[in-house]
Amino acid sequence: MKKFFWLVFLVCLFQIIDNALMPFISIRTYYPSALFLFIICYSIVNGTKEALIIGVFTGILQDVYFANGIGINALTNMLACVIAAQIGQSIFRHKSFVPVITCFCLSVFKGMGIFLLLHILGQKVYFRTVFFDSTYNGVLAFFMYKFVFRLSNIDFMRKRWGF
Repeated sequence: MKKFFWLVFLVCLFQIIDNALMPFISIRTYYPSALFLFIICYSIVNGTKEALIIGVFTGILQDVYFANGIGINALTNMLACVIAAQIGQSIFRHKSFVPVITCFCLSVFKGMGIFLLLHILGQKVYFRTVFFDSTYNGVLAFFMYKFVFRLSNIDFMRKRWGF
């Protein structure tokens, strides 16, 4: 239960940071998504079941602030988190190179998904935003992965074996 409350707290905190603080550290109007980085790193470390849940939950939370299409973030976050969890099963989690590259690639994947879905819906979206936001996410992914990896190794956050 303590794990659940910490996750909800962190997701809400990163959502607030994304909407209130990240625009202030933008470079030419492009800024990273701390929430997306957190859920991808969390999915890499914790597996598919938790990735699916946290991906959908955070996507719905992001869709509240996304006026162009409801459900787009929920879908793209869910897919990105499940892919991240699958990648996380086959890597050494204490090394950060593959998770950082994964965060960059999945940022491109999410951006392309949102771009394509909004283009189909007739919304005007710029493709260069995908590249610059993903690059910024890739740079900050190193720090976020270290944070999530340490967080996941705290006793109450670890998975318990049950027979």
